Amino acid sequence: MITFLVVGRNDGYGVNLPKRTAASLNYFGSLCADPDDEIIYVDCNTPDPDVTLAEAIADTLTAETRRRLKIYRISGELMRAAIGETPLPFSDELSRNVGIRRSNPRNAWLLSTNCDVLVHPLGSQSFAELLRALPPRFYLCPRIGIPPAQWQRLDRANVPQWQDFCDAVIHAGVRQPPEKPQAWLRFASVGDFQLAPREQWLQIGGCEEGMKLWGHSDANNARRLNWLNGGGRTPDLGDQLCVAHLDHSFGVGNAHQGTLPNNDWNSWVENVTGPQSRNPPDWGMRDVALPLITLPAGEADPEAVLKAHRRQRTLLAGWGLRLRSNLWQKASRLANWMDRRSGAG
Repeated sequence: MITFLVVGRNDGYGVNLPKRTAASLNYFGSLCADPDDEIIYVDCNTPDPDVTLAEAIADTLTAETRRRLKIYRISGELMRAAIGETPLPFSDELSRNVGIRRSNPRNAWLLSTNCDVLVHPLGSQSFAELLRALPPRFYLCPRIGIPPAQWQRLDRANVPQWQDFCDAVIHAGVRQPPEKPQAWLRFASVGDFQLAPREQWLQIGGCEEGMKLWGHSDANNARRLNWLNGGGRTPDLGDQLCVAHLDHSFGVGNAHQGTLPNNDWNSWVENVTGPQSRNPPDWGMRDVALPLITLPAGEADPEAVLKAHRRQRTLLAGWGLRLRSNLWQKASRLANWMDRRSGAG
C-alpha cells in the first residue's frame, strides 16, 4: 500500500543522528500493515570505508523495521556521474529519485519524508485505514518540533513509548505552525510529509536533480504536485495525523541557515508553471544497477557471522602465519629489552 521514502548519509550531522534515525525508522515500521509496505533508505555519499547509516544502526532497529527496510547506496563517484559537480556532499533530489524509481509498484502511495520524523495517527483510525479512505491526490501535513532534551530520553526501539509520548504532547497542548500565504505550499518544512500516489511522483518526473545547491526542493515538489492535481489549496492531514520532528539543533532557527548556498527561489519555485521536472529521461539513475542492501530480520547468529567473514586459509598458509606471528613476538620482546637497557645506561 505505501512506500516510506527517506534519504540520508552516515556523517553524524546534528544532535544524535543515529538515535533519531533509528527512532524514526522504527516508527515507520510500526505503521506498515500491508505485505507490500516498505521503507526505502537511500544513502548518498557516505565515505567509502563506512557502511550506510541504516546498516550502522541495524542492531537498534526492530525486527519489523529490518524486515521492511530496503537500502540503496550512492557513492560519491556515482553521485557526480549522475548530476555533475556540486558544492554539497549530498544530493537530496537524486537520492529521492533513486528511491522513487525503485519503489514497489504494487504500492499505491509514496510518502517522501525524513528520518527524524514520527508520523502519529490521531484517534482510533490506523494509518492503513486512513490511506484506504483517502482520495488519490497530493497531501501535506504541518509538523511540530520535539526538542532534543525530550526525545533523547526515550528508548529508540520502544515504539509504544514513542506513541505514548506523542499522545502526551497532544494532550499537553501544541501550537500548530502558521500557514504560509501560498495556498499550494501551506506550511514551512513541508518536506517532512509529502504524500502522493506513487504514480504521481513518476508523472512529474521525480525531484529536480538540477537543484544542486541547498533548499527549496520540497517547495518545488509541492508546487509541481499541486499543478498536477489542478492547483488551488493543497489539502493537509493535520486533523488525522501528528507529524513530530525530532529537532537536532540546540540553536534557534534552521540548522542550515547561513552555511550553505541556496537554490534560486524564483527559478525553481516561483516561476514553475507546470508539473513536469526538467530532468533527463534517465532520472533517478534509471540505468544504474544499484545493489539492494537488506538486513536480517532475526537476531544475529555469532557462528554464522564468523563463518561468513572468516578468511579461508590452507594448512600451509596457516602454519606460515603462526610462524611469522611467533617471530614478531620474539623480535618485539628483544626490542623492548634493548630499549630498557638503553634507558638504564
